[in-house]
Amino acid sequence: MRKIITVILFLALIFAAAGCGSPAEEQPEEQIDYEIALVTDAGLIMNGGYSQVAWEAITDFGSSTGVSHKYYKASEASDKAYKETIDNAVDNGAGIIIADGYSFEDVVYNAQKKYEDVKFILIDADPVDKDSGETKIAGNTAVIHFASEQAGYLAGYAAVSNGDLQLGFIGAEKQPAVMDYGYGFLQGADDAAQENAETVTVRYYYCTSDDDRDAVLDKASSWYKGSTGVIFACGASVEQPVVEAAEFAGKGVIASETAKSQMSDTVITSAAKNISDALEETLKLYKNDQFPGGQEIIYDATNDGIALDMENSRMDGFSKGEYKSVLGDIEDGEIIVKKHDDGKISSLGLTNVRVISK
Repeated sequence: MRKIITVILFLALIFAAAGCGSPAEEQPEEQIDYEIALVTDAGLIMNGGYSQVAWEAITDFGSSTGVSHKYYKASEASDKAYKETIDNAVDNGAGIIIADGYSFEDVVYNAQKKYEDVKFILIDADPVDKDSGETKIAGNTAVIHFASEQAGYLAGYAAVSNGDLQLGFIGAEKQPAVMDYGYGFLQGADDAAQENAETVTVRYYYCTSDDDRDAVLDKASSWYKGSTGVIFACGASVEQPVVEAAEFAGKGVIASETAKSQMSDTVITSAAKNISDALEETLKLYKNDQFPGGQEIIYDATNDGIALDMENSRMDGFSKGEYKSVLGDIEDGEIIVKKHDDGKISSLGLTNVRVISK
């Protein structure tokens, strides 16, 4: 059944975690070793996104249990730099390492074999050997996956129910979690369009290595100058330029991963993941010598793993009651949302959504 109270509490927690600004990054006091380590891409930790929520969850857990903790930022976006962050964490006494997602797939695949006495948590990615393509979750690694497709569905359904029939989707890169967000977004928009006897157009794009910040800004601005009213921006590298374009054009943005209403008045909602609780639960198991090594743990609508930010919603045409209803249908299995690996976009069977990919 619908877990209304739990979902509201979850949203309150992630809003608090995201904060209302960009607080300074703080490491614990210097000491000899650090048992819990967060390894991340280069860039800001306290940016209101995944890294901030993960670090605050780790800090809260470490402070309440007396377990030492530290974060390590890669010097650049490369496997060599990611490997160095893990090596540094192990050298500094890490007993458990939380890796910042997709960028660490290959590095964790190898590190879990190299450091058999160290535990690893990989979020929204699998340990994959980039040469052979082999996926292996070793006994010292736990993989946490969020149902991005369900969160994306809620975003698409809400946008169309709110009356927005010209939509956009920009993904930071073509990787599984981002693609699941996009596929879910299309399905949610299509279902809402069918219910309202409407036709919806979605401009759909994944960024490549050639797309820098200005390129994203230009694309979003071009879409907004046309007929696009709301863009679903998936990925830290695309959210800020899309928000800037929306502010200039007076249009809307849907953010991803964490609640980001504080970024701008143009953010009408966020398709969020309960990263904080997932990390806390896994760290508790680790501390109690019950680490779920070798397992894939799924967080979805059935265990409050995903949600749409309705507490800070700027959608006048989509109510909390409507949201609870559609979330409950996903939770109860009445709505099944397909993931990206079910096939190409054409396999989704969209009837009332026209997708323009460019």
